[in-house]
Amino acid sequence: MAGHKLIYQIYPTAIGSLRDIADKIPLIARLDVDYIWLSPIFFSPWIDGGYDVADYTKIDPRFGNMSDFRHLVTVCNKYDIKILLDLVLNHTSTEHPWFKASEKLDPWYKDYYVWLDRPLNWNSFFGGPAFDYDQVRGKYYLHLYDRSQPDLNFYNPRVVKEFKDIIKFWTNRGVAGFRVDSANILADSAFKPGYLPRIAGFFNYYQTTQTVDILEKLFSQHNIFTIAEPVGGNFMSKAKFRELTRKAFDASFNIGTLDVADTLFSMKDKIQKVHYKQWFKKLAKWTPEKKFSFALETHDTPRAVSRFEADAKVLAMLQFLLPSYYPCIYQGQELGTANPELSNNIDDYPGVQSRQIYQRLRHEGKNKAQAMRAVKRNSRDNARQPIDWAEYILQDHNEDSVLNFYRKLIHLWRTDVVIANGSLKVRRTTSKGVFDFDRVYKGKHYHVHLDLSNRTVSTLKNDLGQIIISSR
Repeated sequence: MAGHKLIYQIYPTAIGSLRDIADKIPLIARLDVDYIWLSPIFFSPWIDGGYDVADYTKIDPRFGNMSDFRHLVTVCNKYDIKILLDLVLNHTSTEHPWFKASEKLDPWYKDYYVWLDRPLNWNSFFGGPAFDYDQVRGKYYLHLYDRSQPDLNFYNPRVVKEFKDIIKFWTNRGVAGFRVDSANILADSAFKPGYLPRIAGFFNYYQTTQTVDILEKLFSQHNIFTIAEPVGGNFMSKAKFRELTRKAFDASFNIGTLDVADTLFSMKDKIQKVHYKQWFKKLAKWTPEKKFSFALETHDTPRAVSRFEADAKVLAMLQFLLPSYYPCIYQGQELGTANPELSNNIDDYPGVQSRQIYQRLRHEGKNKAQAMRAVKRNSRDNARQPIDWAEYILQDHNEDSVLNFYRKLIHLWRTDVVIANGSLKVRRTTSKGVFDFDRVYKGKHYHVHLDLSNRTVSTLKNDLGQIIISSR
């Protein structure tokens, strides 16, 4: 269907090098995906899984080199798949040459980052103060994430120009677009000289007019596909969503559609039951948005079948039978991959957020076992483990497998006009995990019964009551 694009996210270290990824493209292509989105492959100290970039135009050696990237582009082109790169705009690594020059007051780079004479009372997303004192420069720099990830100053036109050049560099090498990390927290008038905000926290920092203007300057003139990942979860209104996607982005996530189910502001340090009614209400509100990208999993979440304690086929029906114009599948999701059995030792966790969750819980008085229970259930390290490709081959040859169920659903999503274009009418939601709704298009009514508890069979029926597809 026109306007429908399927995105498949790859977290590269879970597969291997760029050559390893290229070898898996023939299998991934059988899902009929339009784009693969690669989490960062740029040169990085790897403190935050590559989202701490030290060079935006150099491939990290763990993935290979530019020749390997060209090979991946060639293979993807063969299967009519386009490549999206993960573009980290909000911050760099402290190891980036820009930051090294900025802290030394290099005249060209001194204003590339947000520097203040005294810190504000903000907390970072990962916990702890959002400002760190730099011994070299003698000022405080902003880091909304880890202290190794200083925030860039997008009021500086040189910073904007840098990213225009980076975008051009990659599009010249066959990249079709970008997924933009933390897209709505780039700039705020609070950082104009002589002015400090008087309120606690940084909720005034979410998606200012300045941020939207910057993004439109970066993306609206390019013939590329762009998808935003705004932060803020439930703080995002439809008005802000539409403003963000007006010119700069073809599609956008709203992480709040997942976080409302079982977490608070993405902190991930509490084990909470799933609030199904609240979640279904949020999905019914957001999935009809044509630029909304519905994802059940990403590199930042635990596996969906474990998180929601639901059958993989029912979750697949939820994703593809609700209105879904730009759905995103995370690698291994199509196999029904569950959380692995992670270590009980926090020192074995590579993710900086996992360690910070643990430290925060220990500081709150939780013992080691209690802290590790929350980390093991909620950690994004669950999603960053190697893919079981032997399981992929087994499921490929099993007609009743989760993998082949995804293929059937995707085909239906692409070819059935009611599923592709029908409006949504909610019939019933329950706290036990039942979600009944209709899809309506030009006089045709399809009924969808989803039961995430798996007590009943989940079905899609046409207006004659005939089953088109079911979970069993």
